[in-house]
Amino acid sequence: MLTVEKCIDNLNKIDWYDKEINKTGIMQSFKTIKKFETLFYNAHSRHSKSSSTPVIEELKDKIKFLKLQTEDNICVDAWDINPDSTSKYVIICQGISSEKSNQLLQKAYKDFYKNGWGVLIFDYRGRGQSSGKFSRTGAQLDIEAAYNYLKQKGIHSDHIGVIGHSMGTGVAAEFAAKNNIAFLILLNPFSHAVDMAKNIAKKVKMPFVIKQVLKHMPYGMFPLKNKFNNIKALANINKPVLILHNKKDQSIPAELARKLYTSSQKLNITYFELDGDDHEINKEKIKECINFLKHIDNYTSKLIYNSVI
Repeated sequence: MLTVEKCIDNLNKIDWYDKEINKTGIMQSFKTIKKFETLFYNAHSRHSKSSSTPVIEELKDKIKFLKLQTEDNICVDAWDINPDSTSKYVIICQGISSEKSNQLLQKAYKDFYKNGWGVLIFDYRGRGQSSGKFSRTGAQLDIEAAYNYLKQKGIHSDHIGVIGHSMGTGVAAEFAAKNNIAFLILLNPFSHAVDMAKNIAKKVKMPFVIKQVLKHMPYGMFPLKNKFNNIKALANINKPVLILHNKKDQSIPAELARKLYTSSQKLNITYFELDGDDHEINKEKIKECINFLKHIDNYTSKLIYNSVI
């Protein structure tokens, strides 16, 4: 799996930023930030196209393989996993380093369907076997195609929940803010793409002065193309929301998830922190998700991280 840290390390090893400044000059360095963002997404797209893994035994003969057409004619590769023909579904928006056949994700699909939920998982455009090139606006059309497929299948929107992980929380939250869904689950989310970019900038080899300028730069001026804004999205969601994060997550610091939660603290939102530094989807997180779904009507907002804030 190509994690955020590995991608940064790979670029740092070749002194990519210094070489760009030598070519463009320090005054053009902010355009270089946008180029870094493009390289970052492209590196993960290339990795996802070569990282497909076999279907696990528990899912064999349980997957319907789909090619979904988006509004802008992109072909999105997707799996529909619903061996028991249940009438309720989760749509999963994976992270930047994932591809839908990832073994950890496959185990999650199994746990969801065994607990009565169908699963629709798709690869964003430019990822896996999906055509096109990734973008924030394009990802919205991708999840919209998945959502419309379920509605055409006869699944009511009140029976469709959305789960986002890592970067996928930006896709999931933005969609949930604009469409009728049953619930939203955010696993290891960030607050705003700019907050995430500033955190990444700390780890990138670049001149100290550039790091300081980026650190204090307002959101609106920050040179990013894909400005996911989970804070804004969450403010417009009134259905039940669960936020899970790891206290020592190195990819997306827990402080960004806390910022997301405290920006709203609406009664429909439950926030929970898990021990450890595991950023990926694992059995513990899936267990918490399933518990949330079992008791979703009785959940009220609780802050469970020893009064860190």
